[in-house]
Amino acid sequence: MIKKFIILSLISTISICSFAQFGYKNKLESVNGIEISYKIVHEKYFDKESPVQLRLKLKNTNNFNVNVNFEIQYQLDFTKKLNSGEVIIEIPRKSAKTGKMHELVFEINSNDPNIFKSEDAEWEFINFDVEEIE
Repeated sequence: MIKKFIILSLISTISICSFAQFGYKNKLESVNGIEISYKIVHEKYFDKESPVQLRLKLKNTNNFNVNVNFEIQYQLDFTKKLNSGEVIIEIPRKSAKTGKMHELVFEINSNDPNIFKSEDAEWEFINFDVEEIE
């Protein structure tokens, strides 16, 4: 009985974690072998009043390990600008780093997941540098 419970718990946890890694449908232009995709979702999947987050997926298609250094800025109206601060993440060759698991989550001061479909809201990389490492 306990073995069944443990196995069921393990399968449930793996399923939930796997589900969270999907949905990065919005793709940007690749930069130096790094494929960039993102999704805009609520912090808590079943709570539609929770804050909206920008979640990134960075995939290294190079044959070498890299450090990616970037900064994101988002503007929610014509006057309010928010900045992510500098983010540095190491990505091994031929692998990806995604969302919450790798702290590629940026909270937006809104609970509307369609916020960036409006003309007076946007986000962009201020800088995006890729450096080969050993």
